[in-house]
Amino acid sequence: MKPKLSQTVGRTLKKASPTILTCIGAVGVVATAVLAVKATPKALEMVRADSRKNHDGDPYAATKVEVVKSCWKCYVPAVATGAATVICIFGANTLNRRQQASLASAYALVSRQYNDYKRKLKELYGEEAHKKVMEALAVEQVDKDHFISAPGLVGSSSLDFEDANEEERLFYDPISKRYFQSTISKVLQAEYHLNRNFALGGGFITLNDFYTFLGIEKIPEGDAIGWMVSDGLYWVDFNHSKAMVDDGLNGEIECYIIDVDFPPVTEEEYDPYL
Repeated sequence: MKPKLSQTVGRTLKKASPTILTCIGAVGVVATAVLAVKATPKALEMVRADSRKNHDGDPYAATKVEVVKSCWKCYVPAVATGAATVICIFGANTLNRRQQASLASAYALVSRQYNDYKRKLKELYGEEAHKKVMEALAVEQVDKDHFISAPGLVGSSSLDFEDANEEERLFYDPISKRYFQSTISKVLQAEYHLNRNFALGGGFITLNDFYTFLGIEKIPEGDAIGWMVSDGLYWVDFNHSKAMVDDGLNGEIECYIIDVDFPPVTEEEYDPYL
């Protein structure tokens, strides 16, 4: 256990060494200035004392060379600290460049292996299998730190439970024709808060409002289309269904489809006079 712990600590320190040296350099800059300021009164006293001794009692007659000879020892700590600071700064820069070079090498290796994988996949299973794999990988990543809430009379309203540790599932949005990963409760919260804003605010709610609650990227036309309060429409009904989709690699997996009874349209399309 001890060798493993020491190895882990060693690797962690090695990775963090540029940051550590940068922090030490920042502290060193401040320390150098403080030491220089503290040394100045003592240095002035020594210069004046030597000037009186060498120039018949005149404390301000010392030459520049005599000033340096009189007070240089007072600034040794500040100079040493400054030199160490410079070394830390250059050392951090050197280590950072090495890490960047290592990352670039690793990226090149991964890229080469990925290209080899694509080539071999096409050779063994054909172009169609490659397309299925790429489509399965094109699952939009939800903002996992996204907190769903809406303003209320007293404060913000939310149904979220912290650290719920729910299982993420695959969802499909037919309107934007894209897949995304999320939890069932997150999706239900997004639908609830969209309808809550719809009922309380009235007027027009956009498709991008829904995507914002889901934590996925907005679409360009999503701010222009949505749902408006009108005769017979005061609530957006969502329909959920489950289907099996082939990811092209591991076989069929469950996918939850989110559909609506009334698709979003522009505000003008709701106007009976247009």
